[in-house]
Amino acid sequence: MTFAEVDQRYLALKQQFDVGNLSEEEFDAALRALMIQDDLGRWWAKARDSGQWHYYDAMLERWTPAAPPQPTASPTMPPLPPTEQGEPLPRSAADAFQPQSVQPAQRYGDAVAYSQPELSTGLKVVFYIVSFLVPIAGIVLFFLYRNKPTPEDRAAARVFLILGVIAFVFSCVCPLAFSVMVALFGA
Repeated sequence: MTFAEVDQRYLALKQQFDVGNLSEEEFDAALRALMIQDDLGRWWAKARDSGQWHYYDAMLERWTPAAPPQPTASPTMPPLPPTEQGEPLPRSAADAFQPQSVQPAQRYGDAVAYSQPELSTGLKVVFYIVSFLVPIAGIVLFFLYRNKPTPEDRAAARVFLILGVIAFVFSCVCPLAFSVMVALFGA
């Protein structure tokens, strides 16, 4: 299905909804079925009320209004969208929802969608603390997470390394500073 076909189908569905032939649940389900994925693996959906196109920005974890990309190759039918039943579609630019999974393990065009879940916020915090308390652990965590597919994991890997290096520097500087202070001020 192409973006133009989705536009046409949206107009027909909106007209049926406006005259009362479709309930809100049926209209929302039909709109979810019209979600389309571009060559970069981004999900696109029409806003429920305005019909404006929105794409799901995984970095910001929200729907962002934008013009859909121009077709470059023959379109293919996308898999089922990554949403659960009953989840509303964006009504406007400010009204957004997050798909349950934006990480199918499939290839779309030249882009590979994420197949591994990203680090949870809680686990990142634990790893930050461990990286600072045990410098070598921060350096090891950097090498484990630096090539993960999600940008958030790669950013966390850099923080693990920075905290590990800072902790290592502190562990070297503090005893030296203590020795200098003892030498200067006497014991």
